[in-house]
Amino acid sequence: MKKYFLVTILLTATTLLSGCSSTPKTTTPVVKVPVSNIMKSIDGGANWEAKDKTADKVTLASIDVISMAVNPYDGKNVFVGTLKNGILKTDDGGENWSLLKFPAEKTYGLAIDNIDSRVIYASGVWQGRGKIFKSINGGTDWNEIYTAPSDGPLVISLTMSKKNSNVLYATTSDNQMMKSVDAGSSWKNIFVSPSPVLKIAIDATNDNLLYMNLQTGNILRSTDGGVTNEESSMDINRGIGFIETDPFHASWVYAGGQAGLFRSKDAGKTWETLKTLGDSKTFPVKAVAISPTNSNEIIYGAAQATYKSVDGGVNWATFQLETKNTVSLLRYSSTEPDVFYMGLRKSN
Repeated sequence: MKKYFLVTILLTATTLLSGCSSTPKTTTPVVKVPVSNIMKSIDGGANWEAKDKTADKVTLASIDVISMAVNPYDGKNVFVGTLKNGILKTDDGGENWSLLKFPAEKTYGLAIDNIDSRVIYASGVWQGRGKIFKSINGGTDWNEIYTAPSDGPLVISLTMSKKNSNVLYATTSDNQMMKSVDAGSSWKNIFVSPSPVLKIAIDATNDNLLYMNLQTGNILRSTDGGVTNEESSMDINRGIGFIETDPFHASWVYAGGQAGLFRSKDAGKTWETLKTLGDSKTFPVKAVAISPTNSNEIIYGAAQATYKSVDGGVNWATFQLETKNTVSLLRYSSTEPDVFYMGLRKSN
């Protein structure tokens, strides 16, 4: 009997001591989900699921996503531009994708008319030459509306006015910035940049307030629709890879890249640093999206992970992607506030 009590006491003591250990051995399993280069979240970015079903002879897990546009009136209608496979389209929120009969393989720019969503613009490379195409029937047929003068120069960005869908901006790899005021029927060269403009972002309420991020990592700003341009005053005017305007607040703009993630609330005059997770020099911020209804809700992508904040960038929740590809684009659904789309591409 004494031996029995001694064993019981020893077992009990061992259990209690192990429970009081200062370094408990607890593990959080990594949830591995299938990964496509087109991903979707239906819970505000907390989780992501692969969207890779297509009847066409293309593997969506291997495409490089370089542009994306969401129908402003139907968040389930999404167009994705790729590096080698033209344009993919879904009408059911990514459950099924189809390849459009788009002339070009590389599709750098996409824009959907904010009045008539059947009208779509896309820039691409056809037979070595940069071009812009227009469709008036939802992407079924395409007509060429601009061509570069020779092989070589590419149309690397395409941006539509938020208030007047007849106004389009396009930039080229040879530093040109063009504008159309008649829905692409004619174009005017309005600016020659010191280096190629990778993207133009337009203010939420002021259609003449433009931001341009250059290949050199600088940011330019225009207050007159691109006629005159000046360098944005910022201490971090290097290492910027993208810009995005806040869809709700006027004069709010975000910039990110190897330098980190920054926000300006005064049209680029001054900037504040949003403290991201990880080293942006090693893992640059590649994309950001801001909720169209709540500016405190921000999501950004870096390498193989996404980070979401609901308090304006103070704290971040994370999600890991089991892939070697990197996040390239993030877009909110236009009609469902908790739905996101993500594009990925091979690391470069």
